[in-house]
Amino acid sequence: MIKKMLKCSWLIIIASLAITVFFGWQLRTISIENTVRMYMPQSSESYQRMLKAEEDFGSMMVLGISLETSGDSIITPEYLQIVQNITDQIKDVPYVENIDSIANMDFIVGEDGSLKAEKIVGEDYAGSADDMAAIKQKLIDWQEMYNRVIITDDGKTTQLMITLEPKDENGNMLNSKRQMKSLHDIKAICEDAVKGSDLEVRYFGDPVLSDDGYNFMISDLFVLIPFVALIVLLSLYFSFHTWSGTILPLITVLMSTVWSVGIMCMLGITFTIIGSVIPVCLVACGSAYGIHVLTHYYIGLDRIEGEMTKEKHAEAIEYGLKDVWVAVLLAGITTVAGFISNVTSPIMPLKSFSVFAAAGVVFSLLLSVTLIPSLLYVTPVKVVGKNWKNKNRLSTKIKMRLEKQLKRQGGKTSEEATSSTLYSIYHFFSGTKPRLIVSTSLILVAAAIGFRMLVVDTALVNYFPPDSKFRQDISYVDNNLAGSNTLYLIVSGNEMTEDEIAAAKAVAEQADDTSSDFDFSGADASSDFDFSGADTAGADASSDFDFSGADSTGTDDFGFGPDADTESEGGEKQYHMLTDPEILKAVDGMQEYLLARHDGIGKMVSFTTFIKRLNQVMHVPMLDGSDQYAEALSSTVTVQQGLEMLHKAYSAAGGSKASVEQIVGELEKQLNFNGIDYYEIPYDVAKYPVATRSELGNLVTQYLYLLSSEQIQRFANNMTMPTSIRTQVQLRTHSTDDTKKIIDDAMAYAEKHFPAGYKLEATGNGEMELMMTEMVVDSQTVSIALSLIMVFIIISLSFKSGWAGLIGAIPLGMTILLNFMVMGYSGIALDLCTSIIASVAIGVGIDYTIHFMETYRTQRALTDDLEEVTKRTFKTSGRGILTNAIAVGLGFCVLLFSRFIILRYIGALVAVVMFTSSALSMTVIPGCLNAFDPKFMWSREQKEAYAKKLAEGEKEEK
Repeated sequence: MIKKMLKCSWLIIIASLAITVFFGWQLRTISIENTVRMYMPQSSESYQRMLKAEEDFGSMMVLGISLETSGDSIITPEYLQIVQNITDQIKDVPYVENIDSIANMDFIVGEDGSLKAEKIVGEDYAGSADDMAAIKQKLIDWQEMYNRVIITDDGKTTQLMITLEPKDENGNMLNSKRQMKSLHDIKAICEDAVKGSDLEVRYFGDPVLSDDGYNFMISDLFVLIPFVALIVLLSLYFSFHTWSGTILPLITVLMSTVWSVGIMCMLGITFTIIGSVIPVCLVACGSAYGIHVLTHYYIGLDRIEGEMTKEKHAEAIEYGLKDVWVAVLLAGITTVAGFISNVTSPIMPLKSFSVFAAAGVVFSLLLSVTLIPSLLYVTPVKVVGKNWKNKNRLSTKIKMRLEKQLKRQGGKTSEEATSSTLYSIYHFFSGTKPRLIVSTSLILVAAAIGFRMLVVDTALVNYFPPDSKFRQDISYVDNNLAGSNTLYLIVSGNEMTEDEIAAAKAVAEQADDTSSDFDFSGADASSDFDFSGADTAGADASSDFDFSGADSTGTDDFGFGPDADTESEGGEKQYHMLTDPEILKAVDGMQEYLLARHDGIGKMVSFTTFIKRLNQVMHVPMLDGSDQYAEALSSTVTVQQGLEMLHKAYSAAGGSKASVEQIVGELEKQLNFNGIDYYEIPYDVAKYPVATRSELGNLVTQYLYLLSSEQIQRFANNMTMPTSIRTQVQLRTHSTDDTKKIIDDAMAYAEKHFPAGYKLEATGNGEMELMMTEMVVDSQTVSIALSLIMVFIIISLSFKSGWAGLIGAIPLGMTILLNFMVMGYSGIALDLCTSIIASVAIGVGIDYTIHFMETYRTQRALTDDLEEVTKRTFKTSGRGILTNAIAVGLGFCVLLFSRFIILRYIGALVAVVMFTSSALSMTVIPGCLNAFDPKFMWSREQKEAYAKKLAEGEKEEK
């Protein structure tokens, strides 16, 4: 078989090169993605909730821009003009859905008994001092909406919030490439607009993460792959001292890397931060197979006597392959078993890493036993003989140096010195049963403590170093504005039952009877809400806002006709409305509850924020003395009355604990200054001209009819009859643990305080990262269990004993626990990237376990002296295991130079894992084998001798 393969050497070489060129050409189509949306399984409930929310309320793909001045205030004519220019130009950037800034955000006011959404910067803006004062006043009047959303507390920074369309022109998810194109266009606009000013521009959001992630990955690929290749080259050269021994193993791993990544590109699988570990992993681990082949090939060359000939060279190659291919195959299978364990993960980047890292190992193994022998076979015999003579001469010089060193080491070779040291370490920790039990127990206790400290967090921003521009900009936004992380709470009405529909109709009929009580056109807006004014305009308004359903044209226009989703007639489903004061009051209470309990929440804006503002502006006192508040505001008070009002406000605000702002606020409520006493959800029946609270829902609906605002449409799925509303929660934290606490508190509040017929759901980046955290935990548990089961099966089959599988799995299980311990003590979170370390630990560590156990079995067949067996095992395999662990660890250490801090963590942790895995395989395993002397390690002769001796003993007893 081997001879036939060697005769086809040129065919193998040409085919290998052709395949490499083909897959290398595919690399030009590589797609790099690093967004929460891409990481999240599209079939998951979390992802589907996000899609439904975007369908109802608009995109949640946000790009934020902050503009900071070194002066006293951002509210100046010059800066406002810059913001206006940026706002106007960004509207035309491809894939921009909308933009909110101080230049175009709505400010809701009452006008002629109706409602109007004008801009903060009004139409009559001229840049005067009065205009600046008016803008500042508007920002103060509706702080719940604007504060830390578009302006900081110190007034030096303004923020622009841009939402990108979630899908491209083909209906596909807007990928990172298009997001980055929009970001680059926006950056160009901003840089041009602020040129010549002192404004500092900062960017944050998904497109920025994608852009920085892309740049970091490209930089890493161009730096880390050559770096790890250099390390492998040096280690190979010092191992073989020949060019063939140095170059050929590296060629196979580079080609296998191209094949693996090329297939990813061909299949359209995106390349992620996790995927960027694949090339380093393959170069660091895959070269071992080529090393095995070349080592035995050189042994075959040493057996050649006389002049080198083509036939003798072929025999050396054949000897090397015959002697090693089984061992190489077993090593490859075990490594694949470790890497493939994440294939069950629902998270695509983890699954793709698992599949293509395993595929790369298979390709590396295949090329090692086919391409390397073929390249050796076609090498001219003269070159082979010359190189080998040179190596022998070099080896002679090295041996002379070693002999001198040997004398200085007391007569021990370096291999003997190393094996002696390793044996001493084993004997100290596991040389006896008590020592084995004590050392193992101490390891498990320390691991358990560290494991309890382990944090699971999948926030993608944590992949970037704290000193990066991206993280610094995020920190600025989190500290000075509402926050750069977003969570959305969706409140939806459930489908109504027949009884609930009948009750709702009864309320609607009662509302029709009292609809004339509501008049927004009259002067006395606080007490009379009647749309049916005497003039023609009033009559038209009355018909437009008729709830009786008689005017089908008018009602159809606003979603009240028989075709509306809320009608039960004609088979349409009917849902609980989100205009009901009961649910609106509960939602508003939930906001106050969450804000009070969680410092990580920077801001909450919802549908109720608009309802409260609408209610306020419709109850601003008319300064003509037409109501009690207007009369009070127009009257002169005595000092006694003033002091009484102040004392009442002081007490209501909390007494000595109250701030000046709170006291002033209570004082304004007493007089309903600017309608502030009505900045609330209409809920108190005694305060409004209605008989029942359900009638206040009609008031809310009429408010919505009167208002035309693009902004409010992002918080309700229907402008006038919403069945679902959205609360936007701006987070100053990126901890998924904090997000979980917020969501849990919100769910608990909803369960306790929401009326029947309504449900609460969470969505957005914050929620999806939380769901990924839970998926990572589940994936890690399954992958570790699957890996250990495969290890158990492989070792059990290899040694034909279940006990062998159990003993072999123990050090690998302990290695994983120690990895979690190190992560816990060092504060490194378990996330999408660090979760692959367990796979690497098992995939590589199992080789050390099998190597040691195979050598121990060989030596055990030669003697019954277990200590002598252990010493010989260390002498034969100890140095090789240690060398391989150091080589792999150093290979992964190149990740310490990555621009991603998370990859630096992986580099350090894999190095630690290689140390612990090799150390445990050379302490726990010999400790167990010597303590129990299992029969699966005995040779057939030893088993027969034992059986014979046992039989003789039984005869003597009889």
